[in-house]
Amino acid sequence: MKEDEHMTLAEPRTVSLDERYEIEEFLACEARAADESRYSDWEALVDDDMVYWVPTADGARFPPGEKISVIFDNRTRLATRIRQLNTGKRHSQLPASPMVRTQANFHIERTGDDTYGVRCSQVLYEYRIQSTREMVTWPARVEYRLRRHPDGLKMYFKGVFLVTASDALPGLPFII
Repeated sequence: MKEDEHMTLAEPRTVSLDERYEIEEFLACEARAADESRYSDWEALVDDDMVYWVPTADGARFPPGEKISVIFDNRTRLATRIRQLNTGKRHSQLPASPMVRTQANFHIERTGDDTYGVRCSQVLYEYRIQSTREMVTWPARVEYRLRRHPDGLKMYFKGVFLVTASDALPGLPFII
């Protein structure tokens, strides 16, 4: 992530209503693919330089990769994670957890000619059908970086800042 692409609240660069609709629709598709464990469809939405980051509470105060993270995947590691999930042999996800997430409070701004930054609130509900049969709730603030390509938007950064990141966390064997 380049320094000039970091979102700031001080200098918002507005987007049109059409851009806002397109971005919100893209993120709805991203969330639904993850919820339905359609990992190849989810992966098709990411760019070649994708970074997927879930920091610890302490790590969230630093740039990605400077402190220990719950998840810090570059594009290669993310592709490996998705290949493992697609085998159907990831025992912690046999069967895959039914999930649904809600995203709201979108703050969208232009960060460059063809790039956008998005912040939103998210609550993910995961039903651990394969183990405890408990409903686990994952509230978070999420940051996305999107880039426009001729064939549409692609995600090149997703940061998930869990509200409970300071606690011991159960496994995250899925795309949060």
